[in-house]
Amino acid sequence: MAKKESKAKQRVSEFTEQLDNVFLAGLGAFANAQKMGSETFDTLVKDGEKFRKEASKKTERLIDDVQDSVREMRDDAESKAEGLLDRVRDRSGLDKLQSAFDKRVAGAMDRLYVPSKSDIDKINKKLDKIMRAIEPKAKKPVAKKAASKKAPAKKAAAAKPAAASETKAA
Repeated sequence: MAKKESKAKQRVSEFTEQLDNVFLAGLGAFANAQKMGSETFDTLVKDGEKFRKEASKKTERLIDDVQDSVREMRDDAESKAEGLLDRVRDRSGLDKLQSAFDKRVAGAMDRLYVPSKSDIDKINKKLDKIMRAIEPKAKKPVAKKAASKKAPAKKAAAAKPAAASETKAA
């Protein structure tokens, strides 16, 4: 049993020695960190400044790229809008379309026997000629009616020949 106790004591002492070494290594690392702490801190600050400068350069490049892209898109949109405005201002295409539309409508109206404006104008000119031809004849009996109050029977007889001449002229 003595051997077992000595082996146990030996293990305990080895374990204790290892714990002491670990503890001393920790203290050494702590002391080293304190010595190097200010140097490490300064190094970290320098690295941070360098990182910030690089990041801001990259950010500025990205912003410039985005602005260039936006300008290009704006220029493209303006040129397309100008092209559309030029097309709208070019009325020749619209005039052709309107002319074709007018021809089709006129053809449909003709097939339905609806008189055109020119047909109505011709009819109005003919009616004007007829009215001018009739007016002098129509005024004469009116003047005779006002002048003669004696013969009402003659007035009726005089009105009939005028009406007959109007139908012949038409």
